[in-house]
Amino acid sequence: MEESNSIIEEQPKQRKFIQNFIIVLISNGLTILSGILVGFIIPKIMGVTDYGYYKTFTLYSSYIGLFHFGFIDGIYLYFAGKEYKDLDKTKFRTYTRFLCFIELGVTLIVSLIALGFIGTGSMLIFLFVALNVLATNITTYFEFISQITMRFKQLSFRSIIKCSATAISVVVLYLLYKFSNYIASYPIYVAIVLGINYSLALWYIFSYRELVFGKSNSIKEEWPAIKSFFKVGMPLLLANLVAQFVFVIDQQFVNILFSKEDYATYAFAYNMVNLITVATGAVSTVLYPTLKRMNPETIKNNYAKINSYLMIFVFFCLVIYYPLDIFIRHFLKNYISSLEIFRIILPGLAISSSISVIKYNCYKTFGKVKNYFIKSLVVLGLSFIANLIVYLIFKNMASISIVSLCVLLIWYILVESYFIRTYKVQWIRNFIYLLIMIAAFYAISFIPNILLAGGIYIASWLGITCIVYIDYVKHIFLKIIRK
Repeated sequence: MEESNSIIEEQPKQRKFIQNFIIVLISNGLTILSGILVGFIIPKIMGVTDYGYYKTFTLYSSYIGLFHFGFIDGIYLYFAGKEYKDLDKTKFRTYTRFLCFIELGVTLIVSLIALGFIGTGSMLIFLFVALNVLATNITTYFEFISQITMRFKQLSFRSIIKCSATAISVVVLYLLYKFSNYIASYPIYVAIVLGINYSLALWYIFSYRELVFGKSNSIKEEWPAIKSFFKVGMPLLLANLVAQFVFVIDQQFVNILFSKEDYATYAFAYNMVNLITVATGAVSTVLYPTLKRMNPETIKNNYAKINSYLMIFVFFCLVIYYPLDIFIRHFLKNYISSLEIFRIILPGLAISSSISVIKYNCYKTFGKVKNYFIKSLVVLGLSFIANLIVYLIFKNMASISIVSLCVLLIWYILVESYFIRTYKVQWIRNFIYLLIMIAAFYAISFIPNILLAGGIYIASWLGITCIVYIDYVKHIFLKIIRK
């Protein structure tokens, strides 16, 4: 009887998760369309060298989350699963103003540091990154509030507006390029990006004005809570930071050790991978606050299945390689060399998605962020040594990307070991599927006829998935028949 009641209680949660996932997925679908415009039009109208500078800006902007020092992460962990109406608005006004004060200070300090590079190409990049700190972290703060209170409609609507503004700006730049031979320099486009980011931050401040304006407590009065946010959030921040380093360390090596033109082609390959990452991000956005509201036993029982569905989805998405191969060869001939890197790193998306979307969220839910951080730190050290060795031996970007894929696989095994050892989760089937699909992708991608290769890959994905996950396929088929 208790088991029956548990199932009944979980069903509304599952429906709510699916509804929220669909809302975020629609938003992320539009983000993908915007990403396609940015990803393929900007490199064409900007030129390889300027595109390299632009991607250097985006690379260093990925570290901006470091500059809230765990404060936002602490709020995220502490309030996850709360209803918006239950938030103490008076206290949150203090938290908001405290964060704004920190981010203004960081922006000014980094701007002054950037001025120390006057006369170099790095000065403008670091100045842009400094200006991006304030807008990005304020926006992240309100996005986290939207996530933890499960206000996904508001979150998605703002994402749609941001994507639309980005898309319009890119189309305008392309039309200027097409009809008046205007070449967009990276400072012009980054200035547009910053304008959009600040507009979004101001919009969030207006929308959440009851968390910004009005009566608030003094910082001294709220200092014990603020200090606890730093204490709780710092491990998560460090875990995020280390994970971020693992994901981008190969790009960092290429950025420092190779020319800006080489880095542009390498970064372009990752830009194509990010089109799929946006889709998997829909799961991650909804998953953690949903897990916080679920029975821990339910999470453990469904852990392997969630991993399976994610990997099936990601490996299906890898079919994008084949049309993109044709597109790049005809539309962006300056970036043809990036296809080799793209082919190497693309299957790694299944590994990284499983780590960042499923495993990391479960570590957070079970309060094991420190465990995740230590393992990620070990992987980071291994990745640094491995990348350095292959650079010294081979001095080419392909070898760096191959090593990065191998390191991801080691990371996957390390973080999975906790669930295997502690909760005895079923893992072998997912791991076998992962290895078979990676091998199949590489083998098929060598077929010269790209259309034939794409067809064979889809057929292989369908056949391997049906064989490995025959019980899931039968279950889905029976549900369709019954309906």
